[in-house]
Amino acid sequence: MHPLEADFREWSKPPTATEEQRCTGAENVVRNAIRSYPAFATRKIEVFPQGSYRNGTNVRANSDVDICVRCMDVCFFDLPAGYSKFDVGLVDANYTYAEFKNDIERALTRYLGAAAVSRGNKAFDLHANTYRVDADVVPTFEHRRYRVQDGMYTYLSGTELLPDDGTRIINWPHQNYENGTLKNNATGTRFKKLVRVLKRLRDEMVDEGNAAAKMIPSYLIECHP
Repeated sequence: MHPLEADFREWSKPPTATEEQRCTGAENVVRNAIRSYPAFATRKIEVFPQGSYRNGTNVRANSDVDICVRCMDVCFFDLPAGYSKFDVGLVDANYTYAEFKNDIERALTRYLGAAAVSRGNKAFDLHANTYRVDADVVPTFEHRRYRVQDGMYTYLSGTELLPDDGTRIINWPHQNYENGTLKNNATGTRFKKLVRVLKRLRDEMVDEGNAAAKMIPSYLIECHP
């Protein structure tokens, strides 16, 4: 067996049971923090994993967790040309994204203590300990991409966040998960194994000082057409 083949077989494996338990621990603590925050009692808040952890493409010995906290009471939107928000039944909201992000910070620090949480440009870093891995907690509003046909409208539901630097980021985590699952089933579960191999190969290149490897985000490696 070629030495690389042995490496690839090892790299294709998912995280160990202990690592998975620590991933679940991070997810649960975020859910508990959001659930226990009084100001969210009257709001519709969804908490769900996204990215490589949810997609099952996280690699062994290098797992973290990406948790989306999505407010469904307010939405950002994209409309077809010639249509306004009033045409699809939308009205102005009185709760801003900045207020929501501040509420997320208060919820996390109230539950875990300020030392356990760091605020970043896009997300909050929930620091690892003995029972949870490092986690990124991403505040989002629902994003709706509207389609109008024959006077009727429908929309795709995703997520949108506004980083502190003023940019706009739209994602489709549920669709991404569904497409990846379909591809993995269609390839006899080889797809996710290969994604893990490519991620570990990228990490090896980074460790060896390959500057180009740092420019390959995990999302593009596991992006599902």
